[in-house]
Amino acid sequence: MPHDNVPIALSPSGEIGPLCNVCNKRMTFGESMVHNENYLCWEHYQEATGASSITDDEELEKPFFKP
Repeated sequence: MPHDNVPIALSPSGEIGPLCNVCNKRMTFGESMVHNENYLCWEHYQEATGASSITDDEELEKPFFKP
């Protein structure tokens, strides 16, 4: 297998996926981030790379659509 160094587990949703290399959080492959050939959760990926979310978590007072 090409990635014998990647620990695999069942994610909370029941899908197979990697463990975070830092905190061993169970993730799906879709939610994991790869950095230097290691799978990381979003929090540890941010610490390792300095990346941040481009979206704003600000709550809207009214819906974005017009009813």
